Amino acid sequence: MDAVQSALRIIDSLLGENEDICGLPSKNGGCGFVVFAVGLGMELGCSQFPRATRQTVGAKLRIGSTWKDRYLSSTNVKIQPIGPIFKRHITSKGSTADPGSAPDRERVVILGSGWGGYTLSRRLSPSKFYPTVVSPRSYFVFTPLLTDAAAGSLNFSEIVEPVRDRKSQVHYIQAAARSVDFNKKTVMVEACVVKSGVTESPRVERSERETDQGPQIGNLRGKEALRKWEAGQVFEVPYDKLVIAVGCVSRTFNTPGVRQNAMFFKDIGDAKRVKRRVRECFELAVMPTTSFELRKNLLHFAIVGAGPTGTELAAALCDFLHDDMFQIYPKLKDSTRITLYDVAPKVLSMFDKTLSDYAMTVMSREGVEVKTNHHIQELRWGEPHKDPAPEMDPKGCLTLKTKEGGEEGVGMCVWATGNEMNKFVNDSLGPLEQFPTFSALFQPGHTSPNDPKSVAWKIKKAPKTGALLVDNHLRVQLESEDGRGAVMQDVFALGDNCMLESDSPPTTAQATNQEACWLAKRLNKGGIGQEPGFSFKNFGMIAYLGSSKALMQIPSSEHLPKGIKGRTACQNERYEEFEFIDQ
Repeated sequence: MDAVQSALRIIDSLLGENEDICGLPSKNGGCGFVVFAVGLGMELGCSQFPRATRQTVGAKLRIGSTWKDRYLSSTNVKIQPIGPIFKRHITSKGSTADPGSAPDRERVVILGSGWGGYTLSRRLSPSKFYPTVVSPRSYFVFTPLLTDAAAGSLNFSEIVEPVRDRKSQVHYIQAAARSVDFNKKTVMVEACVVKSGVTESPRVERSERETDQGPQIGNLRGKEALRKWEAGQVFEVPYDKLVIAVGCVSRTFNTPGVRQNAMFFKDIGDAKRVKRRVRECFELAVMPTTSFELRKNLLHFAIVGAGPTGTELAAALCDFLHDDMFQIYPKLKDSTRITLYDVAPKVLSMFDKTLSDYAMTVMSREGVEVKTNHHIQELRWGEPHKDPAPEMDPKGCLTLKTKEGGEEGVGMCVWATGNEMNKFVNDSLGPLEQFPTFSALFQPGHTSPNDPKSVAWKIKKAPKTGALLVDNHLRVQLESEDGRGAVMQDVFALGDNCMLESDSPPTTAQATNQEACWLAKRLNKGGIGQEPGFSFKNFGMIAYLGSSKALMQIPSSEHLPKGIKGRTACQNERYEEFEFIDQ
């Protein structure tokens, strides 16, 4: 109340007793109006009083939420500083115009709503560009906090930001890209509003064996009917500039049963599924009909991949079990296990050996079994050393088979290994039907008297990973069968689905965020080819280990140590995350 009273006194001193604070909006919301904000951390609105007095100023502050719900739902907000007070000019103008209608601005189509796509869309100049985000996912996820949300320390709504925002001038289409015509400069997309398909984990739906069963749509039944229901409308989206930031999927190494039976950890849906499965396993374990062996298997949680994602997930899950689940199920504490598997000889291999060894020591002390040098051979439903289950049975356990340890029963297996290119990059971005004459520019020394249309061209990719190879200006490159090279002047790539030919940054959120900021800055300046190329600046790495302990590795510096560990690193981790959000 002291802060509110102080704010009221400030307003009273700045405004005359009968000074107008705002013009009331019309009932249909058609006219613009102004409200005052004084930095109290709340949404402020206007009252039904046309003039301000000492008695009505307080009312104007306190009814802000009601006013917001009534008048702000379909408006844009622009903030302009005027002295010590801010004026918010509200108009009824929306931000969901037709993507084809932007004759005065260049149309920038961004495929993906992750670190690259979302950051770029928010940093492009709205006076020069008309950004359109095309993605099955209508929100951006702050992935460093995904493990905290899965463990229950944060709400899922606290780590997401909607792509469609009334305050931004970004258009959004909930669809998945299927193909690109570089000559017509259009992207063929398929609407996926009903089924977004953004998570990798299999849904508890119908087995593929039920082809002739299930719902019927017309003359179709079973899987054919489901595919018809899931199919969306296909249409074209034109562009002047195209940015490919579709990300990657988890790499399964073609291990039998992993794609069908494992859980992955890349999105909100995956994190919710992990949290729900942990609770299911505990409830199944306390059932009076559950045998001792099945109870032991249900309470064994396996995480494959000892990189930052897998390690932090194991640590967060360990905290969740000790802080929450063991308080509710105290008798199950001695039967619960968490095992972290990896084919490498140590966890967090990108960190220094001393920090990696410290991580293994801390996690083992907290109760996480670390099994390095282990190769996963199979993941199937059913108990170990018994016949495989005929179909998926969430009421039972899974069997995880390793080359070194044989079969073990687990209640849940989360697959958090490396990345591989998704279907769009692998299948749709390959050989070109025709050389894009108006978009491509030959690289120095690659000109030829032969007509470029007379030879076959394809998008240049990394031989091992299949990632798009971009130049130092993040432009997609082409290569021909006769050895020539070209660069696409209006097609760019960001994030995990691309690699720089030289000095490629790591596939991290930090690197992708820097790429998006760099590209937005260069596009806003209007000189993508004249400026120096992108250069990654390493700010260090942080990994949480559980029980308020973490690792922090920073670049060499005269004033700072190279590695920080323990509770000090954990405090720095939280600070860096909030600082990252503020950027």
